[in-house]
Parts: sequence; structure tokens; C-alpha cells
Amino acid sequence: MAPDYGNNKGRSELCALTTALADPKQTFAQNYELVRTYLDSLAKPVGSLGALEDYAARIAALQRSAEPNVDKAACLIFAADHGVAKDKSEGGENCSSYPQAVSRKVLEGLDHGIAGASALARSNDVALRVVDVGLADGPTEYEWSKKVVRSSETKLKGGTKNFCKECAMTREEVEQCISTGRKETSKFIDEMCGKIVIFGEVGIGNTTTSSALIAALTGVNVGSLCGTGASTTRDGINDEVVAKKVAIIKEAMQYHDQSTLHGAPLKALEAVGGAEIAAMAGGMLQASENDIPILVDGFIVTTAAMIACQIDPAVTRVLLFATQSTEKGQTIALETIGSIAKSNGIPVPVTPALNMNLRMGEATGGLLAVPLARSACAIVGELATLGEVLGLEM
Repeated sequence: MAPDYGNNKGRSELCALTTALADPKQTFAQNYELVRTYLDSLAKPVGSLGALEDYAARIAALQRSAEPNVDKAACLIFAADHGVAKDKSEGGENCSSYPQAVSRKVLEGLDHGIAGASALARSNDVALRVVDVGLADGPTEYEWSKKVVRSSETKLKGGTKNFCKECAMTREEVEQCISTGRKETSKFIDEMCGKIVIFGEVGIGNTTTSSALIAALTGVNVGSLCGTGASTTRDGINDEVVAKKVAIIKEAMQYHDQSTLHGAPLKALEAVGGAEIAAMAGGMLQASENDIPILVDGFIVTTAAMIACQIDPAVTRVLLFATQSTEKGQTIALETIGSIAKSNGIPVPVTPALNMNLRMGEATGGLLAVPLARSACAIVGELATLGEVLGLEM
């Protein structure tokens, strides 16, 4: 008699996997390998579902379940402004194609439910929350609804400082932003009963900040890191903007002495960091401690993930990379994360699943990958083994 796929009873291989994953003595790496071996036995060519198989094994190993699910998804966006993005007349470097005031306008759109992340969260049945951890004050104070957007009680007033002239934040501010990220993540996941979290960011100038952080932490040549960021052109190519960013970051590396920041995440955040990047790193640390998988958006979120992994290598377990960024620096960050995972005996996360020329931010790439994570769960619990298919009576 064919197995009953409605409730999975009678499926001996799946039942055996369920028992094995429930063993508390099993490490994440052991559970991951158990699931990968099971996936190899399914009615498909070995490895034929590519990145989806890494997603499936990672989620199942984290949940210690042969029938994992990520039906309840939570998207948490952190927003902050960057001193380096201010106009030169205000003490900044004018590093972006857009004025700093755009950050606040993006949040207003999110609060009204009309921004990119708003539409994608609704269409993919994802709960959305946005936390202002350091927006600069506008000409008039906008009152957030608190239904979607809210201000952190420990918000970094006015955003970070211009890191070409001074430290972006104090050590106390860095630690406070990380703590805020942890608390907001824990609270939102608990409220939503979240099984997976998607992090996102809003902050004009944060591609420059992310490139500076990667340069500081890895020692990579600045010229090989920078892209256009939030461009005003359709193809995202603007050599003038790139040249300006390279010059700004080189100036910052010289000011802070790049060699003193190598491999020192908290010190690098203090020197050239962003409040929203520190908050996302904190959120990832919290998610990892709770074995919650994370869909990692593009360049800026990957930078935060790299920082979180440098603080705690266990974070590499929970990372599902969603989208390949147009920013060259993401490749460096991904390689760094892979090296951290490998040196700690943790399966290296696969490269980003989507390559769609995305560069919007707001967790849009992560939100687009939610159906992939849900499909990965279905593969583990619902796809038949080759033996089961061969045993079917036609």
C-alpha cells in the first residue's frame, strides 16, 4: 500500500529522520548532514534543487524537525541616518545620489503601507515592523502610527557622525544599538510566533557605510568594494558616484587607521558604523540564540550578518542568503562569512538564491525569497523518496 502523504504516517525514512533530529545530543552540523542525506534519497537527481536544498536542511536542522515550517514570517526593518550622507554645508560628505531627508520619507511611506516592503510583505503574508533607531530630526516631527513604524526608546539622536572627521558612534552607542536590535527582534518574534525573520534597512548613505565597514574589518582594497548604491539611473551605473565613495572611504580608513580595525567588529562599528547596521547585527545574534532562520537581504544586511558572525560564529548556522547584490562588496562579506563557518565546523551557507539586479533595500529581496523558504520546507516533509515512488502501485 502506498504511504499516506496527508499525514506522513507510515513513511519509514521520514519517521527515522524525525527521531534522529529530536536527539538533543546531535549538533547542528550533524543534523544538517542528516537532512542533506535524506534529501539525497528523494525522488529527484541528487542536489538538483540547488540552494533550496541548503535552505531545507538548514531550517529542518534548526527546528529539529523532519516537517519544518516557516508559515509565520516576520520582517523587521531598522532605520537610521548617517553623518557621512549629510550635505557638506551640514558637516557631511554628501556621499549619496539622494539627500538624507529621503530616509524619513521612505519611513512615512512604510507607515502608510505604500512602500515597496509594504506591498511585498502583504503579498507574501509576512508581518512587518519598522523601528527608527537613529533617523535625523526633520523640519517637523512626524508622529509614527506605531502600527508599523515606531521609534526606539534608545534612539540615537540625529543619527551617526561623519566618520571622515570623527568616530561615527561611541562604544556605548554601539552597544545600545546592538541591544535594541536584540530586544526588538525577540519581542517581534514572540508577538508573531515567528518561525523565520527577514531583516531590512533604511538609511541614505548606508552602502558607503557598509563598504567602509567591510574595508575596515577585512583589510580589502577600497577600490574593489564600492558600487553606486541607490542610483538615479536604471542600470545602477554611475562612475562619478563610485569614485566619490572610494575617495570618502579611503579618507575614513586613513583617519581611523584601517589596520587597527581589522577583525574588530565593535571597534569598526564605533569608527565607521551605522545605527541600523548595529541593530540588525544585534537582531541576528538574538535570532541565532533562538535557532530562528534568517533570510538575509542584499548588501547592507549581508554586512550586518558578517559583523554578527564575527561576534558569534554560531550565527552562520541560521543564514539563508536571499539576493545577490549589485554591490561588489557583498562578495567579500559572503566569503568572510563562509570562512568563519568553515573554521568553526559549520556548514557554509550557499550563495544568494536570487540574482535579479535588486538594489532597493527595505528587505525587498528577503521578502521575495519567503516563498522559496516555504517551498524548501515542503520538500523535506512532502516529497517522496525514490524507494517510495518505486513502490507505488499504478
